[in-house]
Amino acid sequence: MKTLYQSLIDYEMALLQGIAQRRGVDLAAISQAQAVELLAEHLLSPAALAITLNDLSEAEKEALQLLLHHGGQIEVPRFAREYGFIRPMGSARLVREQPWRNPVNPAEGLWYRGLIFKTFQATAEGNLEMVYIPTDVLPLLEITTPTADRRPPTAETLKISTVSVPPVQISGEGRLRENMFSLLVYLQTTPVRLESSPRTGAVALNHLAAKDKNVLANCLLPELPTIPTEAELEFLLHLGQRAGLLAVAHGRLRLDRDPARAWLQSQPAEQIQQLQNTWRADPTWNDLWRTPSLVPQPTGWENSPLLARSKILDYLAQVEAPGDSWLSLDDFVAALKRLEPDFQRPDGDYNRWYIYDRQGQLLMGFEHWEEVEGALIRYLLSHILLLLGVVEVGAAAAASEPLSFRLSPLGQAFLRNESAATPPAQKAPLLRVDANFQAYVPARASLYDRFQLARFATLQEREKERAVYQINQASVSRALKNGVAAEQITAFLARATDNGTPLKVVETILAWGTRQNTARLEQATLLRLSHESLLAELRQHPRLGPLLGEALNSTTLIIPADRVAEVRRLLGEWGYLE
Repeated sequence: MKTLYQSLIDYEMALLQGIAQRRGVDLAAISQAQAVELLAEHLLSPAALAITLNDLSEAEKEALQLLLHHGGQIEVPRFAREYGFIRPMGSARLVREQPWRNPVNPAEGLWYRGLIFKTFQATAEGNLEMVYIPTDVLPLLEITTPTADRRPPTAETLKISTVSVPPVQISGEGRLRENMFSLLVYLQTTPVRLESSPRTGAVALNHLAAKDKNVLANCLLPELPTIPTEAELEFLLHLGQRAGLLAVAHGRLRLDRDPARAWLQSQPAEQIQQLQNTWRADPTWNDLWRTPSLVPQPTGWENSPLLARSKILDYLAQVEAPGDSWLSLDDFVAALKRLEPDFQRPDGDYNRWYIYDRQGQLLMGFEHWEEVEGALIRYLLSHILLLLGVVEVGAAAAASEPLSFRLSPLGQAFLRNESAATPPAQKAPLLRVDANFQAYVPARASLYDRFQLARFATLQEREKERAVYQINQASVSRALKNGVAAEQITAFLARATDNGTPLKVVETILAWGTRQNTARLEQATLLRLSHESLLAELRQHPRLGPLLGEALNSTTLIIPADRVAEVRRLLGEWGYLE
């Protein structure tokens, strides 16, 4: 910001004369430089300033108070939305219309009194046009108005209404960890080839074959009422790649072995927080462009996902709520609109982003704040933060839009950028395998051990306290084909069950491993000869002989499937076949 003198120095004489007339200063017959000095001296007079402040309307006092509560400066679009635009006028129009006599809004009332000015300021978001109070005027302003409590948000002011416990409660507790684990298992045991390669960024669903999409979707926990399975799968694939757990190699999507192992061996709370923090710092997942009700158009404008995300999370961290109270989602959206409506548009420009709704209506202008900014906030709470386990949401019915939310203990730690509290180190519970080849995995068991089990067993059911796997010949054969030896499987079971695996199960797995690749089926064609002498005759042909397979007897030969066509052609050419 500038001083009053620095603010006036570039004004034309017509505007200086207008401010002087409004403030009762005579600038007749002096130069522009002298006018600036005289006007600045008068405007900084405490007595003259007190008279001017007393003359302000309530709306003008409110506008000035808003500036004071923001440190003396605020973005022009935000200020203008509430208190009007200052009409641009050249010298001739100023002299002709003399707008200082009848300002059309509070902004012009302050402008023509020399209390506010405009400038451009460089920020991290670019050059922003600001309305400001000069630095030497700012200390002189002491205004008490009915809007004196209007100040920037703090943890003490962001209080959201509590609501009754909702009939339908939707929780994502444990969902992120379980679903990411399921994707890692599938991608470890099953090749997933890309139908198309991403030009930039991460692999998305449209790069996968329909079969792989369906199987991956079926790996996930049952669909949440607020989130389609395909949308959740898209988010998980993106998050897994950004976290370094998944990678593309040789046209295939697969897990990245070392980072995946480190994640699987971490504590449950650490596994969740790693994924939460990956999303928090990810500039490539654009939440606005993912909001289901919006259809942004790529017409050259850009938004910052990190800016909007950080602002919403900051406000969410300031929410005061006793215990595990349920809070009004509408109230939270309204609080952001009241306290910082431009949280994702620092320049306050609502006429540059081309965004449509699903019905094709253009959502341009601040009047569509609820449909754009409001929809983004609701999307983060009822979709992303729900999947990340930060919040639970409540609704009147399963098919209804969420109306309330509450923070989870992990969510509160995430919002405060704290490490989640982990219970004292305990030995992970053992797996149990019974004589029916079923393996039972307690919920607190090592996810890494469960991952090893899933390489040679098939998931049967998932319960809150345990997962049940079936070991059979097909699942073991799959592991053997992927390079896991039968002896490795039995050694793992011995460790994970503390030698509690039934001997029958161990012996059977070893037997399956012994039989592996000891027999094979091949397609072939039999060539039958009318008499034994033909066998030696055909073998002596330099072109035909090498194509003939094993002899079953003196008049029957096996012809491998890939040689049948050529053998048939030669036999016909030489008259052996009709």
